[in-house]
Amino acid sequence: MAAAAWTWLSSKPNVEAGGQEPDPAEAPVAIRCVVLVVELALSSGAAFLLLLTSSVMGTLVRGLLHALLPAVGCTFVSEDAVGQVCEAAAFGWGLVTFMSWFFQRPKLDLVRRLTGFGWRGVKTCVASVVLHVVALMALALWQRQAEAPALVSWMNVEAAVRRPDGSVASVEILQSLLLAPMKEELFFRGVIVLVAINRLRSVTWSALISSFLFAAIHLANVGAQYSGSYVAFQVLWASLVGLFLALKLAVSGSLVECFVLHGINNLFAFAVAKTTAMDVTQPIVCVSVLVALAIYSVAIVRQFQLLPRTARSDTAGLKDR
Repeated sequence: MAAAAWTWLSSKPNVEAGGQEPDPAEAPVAIRCVVLVVELALSSGAAFLLLLTSSVMGTLVRGLLHALLPAVGCTFVSEDAVGQVCEAAAFGWGLVTFMSWFFQRPKLDLVRRLTGFGWRGVKTCVASVVLHVVALMALALWQRQAEAPALVSWMNVEAAVRRPDGSVASVEILQSLLLAPMKEELFFRGVIVLVAINRLRSVTWSALISSFLFAAIHLANVGAQYSGSYVAFQVLWASLVGLFLALKLAVSGSLVECFVLHGINNLFAFAVAKTTAMDVTQPIVCVSVLVALAIYSVAIVRQFQLLPRTARSDTAGLKDR
């Protein structure tokens, strides 16, 4: 399998372009790192502004629906769900517009390059589903035989997909399985990874940077309704998943594949206990973490193997797609 080529990225990045050498790969590493920090700050600032503007748009849509739906007698449409979809669509298209400006590429060209999803991607996603199912079934069976604390259970799924009044938490499900993965993949893989590749010419360092930032953003859950042990596990898991998805993007060139894999991960995360403290000294918890680390380590190593040697440190050796 040939890795995706990224030489179509702008050879002269926009930020600080006037003070750069014509070929950024020839600039000293220290200078490229400093400029990358500026570019990542610019990208993060743009994403933050997009979050604000898309939130305003969602609020306006909800207000409009709240006024119109009762007037036409429509009761089956969720104002909040439509508002969330509009927010995600505005945020996503805004990021595509930003990437189009940054990489000096037409928006449709970016979409075409990053939305491929072939048979190999289908097999990867099916393999992910099978691995998650086998892991959860084995863990549930071990819990029952050892009478260990319920790390995974159907009760956790019920708590995740239903509100306290018993109704289906459709908006939360939509957010967890579709909208959050879409927004996170567009930013952390679509923007962060590609901006870093464009500047550093290194897939490895770009993936590591994206993984670190993706894990760090999950620290926002500290102090929320989740247990401290769950947040710690979530941060560790996010770093592994983030590194794998960044490498998967570098290999496949498909953000859609990353989005589907992210959604699969979030789907099976419904079964994990989120509010009960997990004792890492318990054998079932310790072994579960070690097995998860082993599986993702193998997957990450496999992605490294699929990368051409030149792509790991310098994209100049790759051909255009």
